[in-house]
Amino acid sequence: MARYESSSGGRGTGDDLVDRITDVGARAADTVDLIASHVEETRQDLLAQGAQLSANVQKVGKNFSKALDKSVSEQPMTTLGLAIVTGFVLGALWKA
Repeated sequence: MARYESSSGGRGTGDDLVDRITDVGARAADTVDLIASHVEETRQDLLAQGAQLSANVQKVGKNFSKALDKSVSEQPMTTLGLAIVTGFVLGALWKA
């Protein structure tokens, strides 16, 4: 069997291969770390946006509740009529 030997006596090729593999591994680890940091930043941004959305929904709910209470106390028949119409429309949409 013939054995391939490089001009450097056969050792340099193996060392070069190990160095290249080590370099690729280091670059892969750096890339994974970079991706992990981006994922964490994105997660933090989404959590902040979710908290803001929740606060906004609560504000709208409180405002709607106040408006509904005022409407019921000042114009009960109109409010009842609107509730009946809204129920009819939602029922028709539900069947469609």
